[in-house]
Amino acid sequence: KRFAPIMVLQSEKNMVIETGVLNFTEASGTTSQTYNFTQIYEEVPTVVVGVNSIAGDMVLIKVTQLNNQSVTIEISAPFDGKVDLQIMEIGA
Repeated sequence: KRFAPIMVLQSEKNMVIETGVLNFTEASGTTSQTYNFTQIYEEVPTVVVGVNSIAGDMVLIKVTQLNNQSVTIEISAPFDGKVDLQIMEIGA
């Protein structure tokens, strides 16, 4: 009999995690947006991005600005969809 895995974080390090979404529409012509963090980060956090296109458009994503308060994302062309963000900081 196999037991179901139990996912547990065991660390003495401080960890801050949040997720966010930037919505884009082709009609707006917008190719850049800024996401302001809701958590407080002591250092510049790690940001992971993923694209979710409604119409299957292929776009490239570039982080153009990142500090401990916000991240600015630029896309290669307007599209209908969203950019998912995962932001995290693991302290010392």
